[in-house]
Amino acid sequence: MSFGRAGTAIPWGAGKVRGVSWVLASVLGASLLGPPLRTEQFQLRPPQPFRMSRMDLFHGTTAFALADRDVPRWIAAVLADGDSEDAATLTLAVIQTSLAEGGGGRDRLVRAAAEHFRDELDVALTIERAEVKRGPTPRIEALGSVRAGAQLRTLTIVAWPHEGHHVVAVFSAPSGKWAELAPVLQESLDTFRYEARAPGPPQSWALAFALSIVAALGGSVALWRRRQLRRG
Repeated sequence: MSFGRAGTAIPWGAGKVRGVSWVLASVLGASLLGPPLRTEQFQLRPPQPFRMSRMDLFHGTTAFALADRDVPRWIAAVLADGDSEDAATLTLAVIQTSLAEGGGGRDRLVRAAAEHFRDELDVALTIERAEVKRGPTPRIEALGSVRAGAQLRTLTIVAWPHEGHHVVAVFSAPSGKWAELAPVLQESLDTFRYEARAPGPPQSWALAFALSIVAALGGSVALWRRRQLRRG
C-alpha cells in the first residue's frame, strides 16, 4: 500500500474552492462529516469528501496496522478523498491486544509506529509530538511526517485505548494539504465509538476459516468411518 494510492485527484484550483466551501460550511453551522462508518468493532463519521476504497485490494496486508509483528491485526477500513498521489487517506485497523491509557500507551504507540514504518514499510517516520486526549472516548494522538518519493506527507496517528483489542487510525495527507483537513479530521475523530460486540476478523475471512474447519472435521469423520469398516 503506497502513500496516497487510493482516492480522487483534485486539481489545485478545485482544492482551493473546496477549502473555501468548508470555511463557509463551518460559519453556517453545516456538518463537514459524512454518514457514519460502522463495523463490528467501531463506528466513526469520516470527513465528507472521504469514501471507502475497495477492501479486497487490502486483504492480507498489515500496512498501517501499527502493532508488534506477532500481534494479530487487520485492516478494517480504508478511505480516501481522491485517486491521485495527492489524495489524503484514512486507514483504520483493529489490533488484537489491549492498549492502556496514559503515558505508557502513548509511548507504546509511538514505538510501534516507528518500528512499523521502518521494518515493514521501509520508510523513516519522524514523530513531532504525541499526547493523550480526554473525551467520551479517550485517544492517543501523534503527529509525524514521512517522505514518500519526492512528496512530504504529514501523518496523524491515533489509537483508542481499550481492553482486549484496540483500533488504530493513520491519516496521511500531503504536507501542504494537511492544515486544511486538520480541523475536520479532529471533528471526525471525536465521533469514534467502540461497539459492544466481541472483535473478530471480517466476516469473509471468518467464513473461510469456518469452512476450513468444517472440511477438516468432515475429513476426520470420513477417515474414522473407513477405519471402523476395516476393523469390522
